[in-house]
Amino acid sequence: MNILDYLDWRGDLSFSLSPFNEVDNLIFSTLAYLKLDGIVGFSDRKKHTLKSVLCAYLDAGVDQSHLSNDPLPLLQKCAQSRRYDNVRVRWYENQVDEARQIQFAAVTFLTDAFACVAFRGTDNTLVGWREDCNFSFLAHTPGQREAAKYLDRVAQKTALPIIVCGHSKGGNFAVYAAAFCASAVQEARILAVYSNDGPGFNSEIAESREYRSILKKTEKIIPDSSLVGILLSSKVRRRVIQSSAKGMMQHNPYTWEVLGCRFLEADERTSTSVVLDHALAKWTDSMSNADKQLLVNSIFDALEETGMHTFHEISTQKWTAYNAIIKAVAKIAPEDRSELVALLRKLFSAGKDALKDETDKRLEKLQRETKRKEPTEKV
Repeated sequence: MNILDYLDWRGDLSFSLSPFNEVDNLIFSTLAYLKLDGIVGFSDRKKHTLKSVLCAYLDAGVDQSHLSNDPLPLLQKCAQSRRYDNVRVRWYENQVDEARQIQFAAVTFLTDAFACVAFRGTDNTLVGWREDCNFSFLAHTPGQREAAKYLDRVAQKTALPIIVCGHSKGGNFAVYAAAFCASAVQEARILAVYSNDGPGFNSEIAESREYRSILKKTEKIIPDSSLVGILLSSKVRRRVIQSSAKGMMQHNPYTWEVLGCRFLEADERTSTSVVLDHALAKWTDSMSNADKQLLVNSIFDALEETGMHTFHEISTQKWTAYNAIIKAVAKIAPEDRSELVALLRKLFSAGKDALKDETDKRLEKLQRETKRKEPTEKV
């Protein structure tokens, strides 16, 4: 059972009858991936609901099917459910700026009981992933600062209590925004903060008074083979849950397993996640911020020099991208380079194993469907 199944089970109950829960948090975080440019604006006074947004989204011909977590199936389910159909959609904002190295998007969902501020995770752009990498050496990225500003602006527009959430980088933005927004908003307005497999922070942020002040309201949820939610420093206890996928594919919110109004707890993290966690920590701790910045800039500058701007373009020009990355890695000091190569091999191995498991599952499913369609032999 996943978030789509949850809507089949719980979708007929309003939030007044069945209060907001952690599964609703993941639904709103996934809906934040909706590309609503030209449909919902920050200054827009129209009374958009999820039901009306679905109509406008389809009429506009928006296609996000290239995303493994394509939000359209979820939007369609929400628009058909009593729980979500009349949830109001307000204050959408989307910024992608290569010069500022920022990829930031957020949207707010309003019910009669609360406002849910949802931050989008990393998209398909190189600048989006570059900002993720910048977390390792920058205490405050432009996207994080925009997230805090956005939360303050929303707090001025509604008197409702606020829930803050996000998936992937959106989870990082959610925690950062709640930590560095106006103190009055943090103390009196925020009910809860959710980071769904979101990366942590530079050590400067993790040790700051602002960050520590929001921890009591923060929940971090990661799948048992998490490779994203384990990145960088985090003082929040990680809740480990089950996923129907393996390895990196567990990052997809559609694979998170649900039972009732909660996620299925996992006994512990997988050995792959633990080993990579230790390897990443060892490697990043051994490098100065200047070295981390050199590595990130070398790789992304080299990729951007090829004229590519998205990972879709990289997938169609693999050798060009690989050669650019190899040249960038060659600039790193030999002692750091060997650690990096070893780490990349582990990441590749984890991804390869996950891909094999997923392929096996699909082949087994195809085989079962084929058997069901075979004509029964007549006696």
